[in-house]
Amino acid sequence: MSAGQDTDETNAAAGNDPLSIGARLAAARKACELDQRVVANELHLDLGTIEALENDDKAALPAAIFVKGYLRNYARLVGLPEEEIVSDYAEQTDEPPPLKVVTLSSRTPFFQLPSARLLRNIILVLLAAILLWLAYPFVERLVVSRGQEVQQPVPGRLALPPADPQETQ
Repeated sequence: MSAGQDTDETNAAAGNDPLSIGARLAAARKACELDQRVVANELHLDLGTIEALENDDKAALPAAIFVKGYLRNYARLVGLPEEEIVSDYAEQTDEPPPLKVVTLSSRTPFFQLPSARLLRNIILVLLAAILLWLAYPFVERLVVSRGQEVQQPVPGRLALPPADPQETQ
């Protein structure tokens, strides 16, 4: 074995495979001239998580759903294709692909209820109409009684007799 083969085997055993996700992230980070601490601060992660991501240390990482988010943000920070990194990680972990929402053709319902706002407004208008209908006799009596009070003579004043319609002719 040559020295180059020993180095490749050591790198592969340590998780530093040049094609591995961690190696790509570390190389992109170095190309952007960023320190691991800067990346950890930017992604709001601890330094150990960044080191585990770059070393492909799956035992030191949390659940895959969290790691995918970390990888997506890390790839975005260093300019790598996010979806490629996440899909490569999913292949390595043998995790099923994320679920996709499939919409079925929707049929229009035979009878569609009106909106709640429309129902509320109809009920309010009906209540107002009922209240006016119920209050009408009281209001009418009040108006009529006030009208009679105005026509009654005020005590202490001279009441003029009504004008004779024949005198005016």
